[in-house]
Amino acid sequence: MNSLLSTRLYWRDAYLRTFEAAVRDQTTVNGQPAVALDVSAFYPTGGGQPHDTGLLNNVAVTEVAADDDAVWHLLETRLPAGPVRGQIDWPRRYDHMQQHTGQHLLSQAFIVTCAAETIGFHLGVESTTIDLNQATLSQADLDAAEALANQVIAENRAVRARFVTPEELPTIPLRRPPKEHAEIRVVEIADFDWSACGGTHVRQTAEVGQIKIRRLDRRGAETRIEFLCGQRALADYRRKQETVQALINRLTTAEDDLPAAVDRLQGRLCELQRQLRAAQAERDAVAVPVQIL
Repeated sequence: MNSLLSTRLYWRDAYLRTFEAAVRDQTTVNGQPAVALDVSAFYPTGGGQPHDTGLLNNVAVTEVAADDDAVWHLLETRLPAGPVRGQIDWPRRYDHMQQHTGQHLLSQAFIVTCAAETIGFHLGVESTTIDLNQATLSQADLDAAEALANQVIAENRAVRARFVTPEELPTIPLRRPPKEHAEIRVVEIADFDWSACGGTHVRQTAEVGQIKIRRLDRRGAETRIEFLCGQRALADYRRKQETVQALINRLTTAEDDLPAAVDRLQGRLCELQRQLRAAQAERDAVAVPVQIL
């Protein structure tokens, strides 16, 4: 079994919010105190997923990083001596779990629907992106992948993670072969996706809520897809609905008639601009130059 499994508690249970630990080592990073613990539930930055935040004995954890065998917790102030009680910022952690699981779903959906493979992943503060190895994806391709990912969410499939040995790897249909062939942690979405991943994920796909692709950005031979999952997608829908409702109220029209109402306004604006240019040209034509004696 992977030796880090006993120290990185988030691999055992991504839903663990509090834990007890002891300080194993201390240092300073860029003038900021940092500690390594014998066990930790804090996820360190890596694999496209940002670090957790939270508290160690009521001292704020501002950043978490890992080296070969330790998780370092950068602290707002120095940690008092004694036993340590850790507390994860749960809303941030659960948001990351939703987004990261959604990424696995969407990446596999793009493979199934249009053979586009994910070659990059970044979980940001406001949205998440994946980079695909195709440059000619259409809106229909995006719609098909989004629909399949949301179908798997609705089916509420199990999400499981486990370490597998190099001997087991050939028997697992990994979406992307791992760079190393030592013991690998595999995250499986039942009968849909198998991915080598060290991140945190939800237990059931329904917890992702929904996936909504927000936009695409063509980058040479690649395409970057920006998307939202869970509460992020709901918040985005609310913002857009508020905008639509404000336009409905200002234009005194029905929602389905908004495009036509905007077209009429644009047409009227173009006509007024044409009339203004004509009036200016007429004025300039009859203007009498001033003669200076």
